Amino acid sequence: MLVLSQSRSHSTESVSVGGAPDGCGTVQIVRSHDEELRDTTRCRRFGEISVRLVAGGPAELVRPARLIDPGCPGVLRVIRPLAGEALLWQDGRHATVRSPELICLDSSRPFKLVMPQPFRLVEAVVTHRSMGLTPADAARLTARPWCGEQGIAAFTSTLLGGFQRHGDEIETAFDLFGGSIVGLAAALFAERMRSAVAEPDAARQSLMLHIQAYVRERLADPELTPSLVAKRYNVSLRYLQKMFREHGTSPARWIRDERLARCRCELSDPRLEHLPVALIGERAGLYGASHFSRLFRDRYGVTPREFRREKATG
Repeated sequence: MLVLSQSRSHSTESVSVGGAPDGCGTVQIVRSHDEELRDTTRCRRFGEISVRLVAGGPAELVRPARLIDPGCPGVLRVIRPLAGEALLWQDGRHATVRSPELICLDSSRPFKLVMPQPFRLVEAVVTHRSMGLTPADAARLTARPWCGEQGIAAFTSTLLGGFQRHGDEIETAFDLFGGSIVGLAAALFAERMRSAVAEPDAARQSLMLHIQAYVRERLADPELTPSLVAKRYNVSLRYLQKMFREHGTSPARWIRDERLARCRCELSDPRLEHLPVALIGERAGLYGASHFSRLFRDRYGVTPREFRREKATG
């Protein structure tokens, strides 16, 4: 039974959870999809991904069904314990992970995450859209640990672990770090999807993740087009368009939106304020200052120059 009591001094509810491990008498009720964990000590954002270092505990996080708005886009949280262990319940499964293992949860469905002892962890938070996944797709990923010692999972685990050990260096080069996390997360999810390759939907989703990782690595290439992508993966342009249409977009629009998101991130970075606005666009494959400005304004409601000025004075 879940008993709720609202604390006046903190926005987080205090709850008693039947069956929870000893020492975790209070929990954080996760109200929004992208809500930060209490005791987050460092957070950096790269486009649609956030990487956070959290230390505290013992602690529990609960995402009740009554707080989930099915109309809001969800996020996937890839968790890498650094010290202590994490226990996750979601989608009818339960798993326990310790360093260097990884585990994924989905904010669009109820979950419970428990850290029964003092802990440190790193979490990478990515949107369904950025990974080309629906909540139904993501259900194949949740509460199923990666060992973190071999294959793509080992690379991902090592990179996330570096967010704690090399925080200062990462702060000055987060555009590279964040891009690597996005690519590895896509590859990690694709690898897991391939294990269900007997299901046609899973095979198509695995292909989609590989395609998106390929595109992100080549955003600066002005020759990057849907036709080039289709040829690279030996599928017809019509089939590629069908895959993206299932996610409410088209290949050309998705490539454009990824380029604009990269520009938006770089325009908000004070370390890149010395770069001309037009060069920021070129770094993401958007050539022509007026063309870049028009696309950016259509997407975000302000020109790149206005956006940079707002960030600098905000």
